[in-house]
Amino acid sequence: MKEAYNHKKTKKAMVFMNGGNATTDNSLHVILENADFELTDAELGNVFIVDSDHSSTKLDSNSINLTWLSEKTLEISFNSKLRTFKKANEIDGVEILYKEL
Repeated sequence: MKEAYNHKKTKKAMVFMNGGNATTDNSLHVILENADFELTDAELGNVFIVDSDHSSTKLDSNSINLTWLSEKTLEISFNSKLRTFKKANEIDGVEILYKEL
């Protein structure tokens, strides 16, 4: 759905949708990896995982935004109505900041 590289292009953050099933909702995941990482269908987010909280808000590419503030600081801004399941503060030496919209 969306990806953002740090300034030196050594790391990238990606937002992707994980499809739900009869008992679980679709969810948005953020994964942070080295810049050459290729996403597969088996991946889960290692940074941030949210869903629509029983359809209280829409899940789409505008629900989460990624902004690199520096080489080692990533800001994730997200819709405050999303229900959060995972929210890491640091991955592989990169600090993660969150901003609810």
